[in-house]
Amino acid sequence: MTTPDQRFPHVRAGGGAAYSLIGEVITFKVTSAQTGDTVSIVELRSQPQGGPPLHTHPAAEAFIILEGEFEFSGLDRGEPYTIRATAGDIVYIPGGAPHTYKTVGSTPGKALGILTPGGAMERFFAEVGTPVLETSAASAAAAGPPSAAELARHIAIAGRHGIVFLPPHDAAADTADTAGVRPGAQARE
Repeated sequence: MTTPDQRFPHVRAGGGAAYSLIGEVITFKVTSAQTGDTVSIVELRSQPQGGPPLHTHPAAEAFIILEGEFEFSGLDRGEPYTIRATAGDIVYIPGGAPHTYKTVGSTPGKALGILTPGGAMERFFAEVGTPVLETSAASAAAAGPPSAAELARHIAIAGRHGIVFLPPHDAAADTADTAGVRPGAQARE
């Protein structure tokens, strides 16, 4: 395989185009335009209890947890399950899999998200989000969760980018056990 000589991307800490949405800040670190739409890498900063509704999209995602604690919920043959992920953990979500996440604990969460392919998700974040200059966790708190009207707008825009929001499922109790599993659910490796 021959690779053309070209400058490769380098984004310094704190760099990248950032957008505030649903009380979070998403910062583009490596864009689909830079990778021929093979992958996008974003930094996610989320306040406690922050996270999107249950949804699905064609892109696969991998989350590398950098700070804080997250709960990821999904459906396994129609049954809800939840896993807890902390700094150093990686969670992979195949394209098309129903999923959501929530930042748990008393501190904000931070993760790198790898999207394959990433173009549609990038376009959704840019269209729905509000550009921000300050990408600290504090800037996510200022945005807060969307109003009912904003959420309706987000849902309409999401459909144009292949993202579908699903009705919530009862995901057992609000708290996962020490293995990261909510009561009544089983962890999957």
